[in-house]
Amino acid sequence: MMSSPSSSVPALHNGDRLKRPEFERRCAAMLDMGKAELIEGTVYMPSPVPASGHGKPHAPLMT
Repeated sequence: MMSSPSSSVPALHNGDRLKRPEFERRCAAMLDMGKAELIEGTVYMPSPVPASGHGKPHAPLMT
């Protein structure tokens, strides 16, 4: 039985140091991934917590 390409490709993580071809290969394998950027060889990804969900519990406390 052949494994799917995504199971053999390591996941992207914030701070990974990669070259562009490897970055693009990993991005293509991670279908459920949000936004990721490669800037000067370093992977940058936003926090997994959405801003709207994170801020709502704090708003009543601040008022």
